[in-house]
Amino acid sequence: MEVHHPHHPTHKKNWSEYIIEFLMLFAAVTLGFFAENVREHKIMNERKDQNLFSILQDLKQDSIYLESTIKYSDDGIRYFQKLKAKLYEFHDNKLSENEFIKFTADNIDSSFVNQTVFLNSSSYKNMIATGNLTYVESKDLKWKLSNYYETWNKRIEVNGDEIDNVNNYLYREHLPIRKTYFNNILESNNTDITKANYKRFYFDVKLIREKLIDENLIIQINVMLNKVEDYNRKIKIFKKFNDELLEILSKKDTH
Repeated sequence: MEVHHPHHPTHKKNWSEYIIEFLMLFAAVTLGFFAENVREHKIMNERKDQNLFSILQDLKQDSIYLESTIKYSDDGIRYFQKLKAKLYEFHDNKLSENEFIKFTADNIDSSFVNQTVFLNSSSYKNMIATGNLTYVESKDLKWKLSNYYETWNKRIEVNGDEIDNVNNYLYREHLPIRKTYFNNILESNNTDITKANYKRFYFDVKLIREKLIDENLIIQINVMLNKVEDYNRKIKIFKKFNDELLEILSKKDTH
C-alpha cells in the first residue's frame, strides 16, 4: 500500500498552493458575507412588511375618521347656507325679526360642530426612523406615503386649527347658539326646565337677539362658510389619497 507522507516542516509551498489557499479563504469569507447580507435583507424586508401592515391598519382607521369628518363639514355647509339665506331675507325685510329668531331657534340641533382631524402617523414615523422605508422598492408608494403624511396631513391640521379658531369666535361673539351648550344645559341634573321652555327664555334675552340680528353676523357667516367649504374640499382630496394608499398596500407585490 502506498503511504502519503506529510510535507516536511521545512517544505516550501509554491505559488500555486498560496493562490489556492487564498482563493479558498476569500471564497469562504465572501460566501459568509453574502449569507449574512441575505439574512439581514430578509429580516429588514420582514420588518418593512410589518411596518406597511401597521400603516395599512392606520389608513383603515383614517378612512373611517375622514368619512365622518366629511359628513360633519357637509352638514355644516348646508347649515350655514340656510342660515345665510335667512339672514339675507331678514335684512331685506322679507322676514320678520320673530320669524328669523324662530328659524334660528328651530335649527339649533343642526348648528355646525367641527371635527378636527388628528391621524395616527406613528407607524410611518417608525418606518423612517428604522430605515425600513428604504426597503420599499416602489417609488410611487414612497412618494404617496410622503405626500399623505408629510404634506397633506400637516396641511389638514393647519386648516383644522383655522376652522376651530373661526368657529369659536363665531359662536362666542356673533352666533351664541352652539348646540352642545344647549345639550349640556338641558341634560344637567340641576335643571327641571323643558327644552322648549329654555329655548323660549334664551331667545327672549335682549343680548342674544341683538347679536343674531346684527349685520356683522352676515360677514362672519360668510367667513365661516368659506372656511368650511375650503376645508371640505381639502378633506375630500385627502380622502382620495387615503383610498389610493389603501388600494396599493392591499397588494403585497407592490411593496
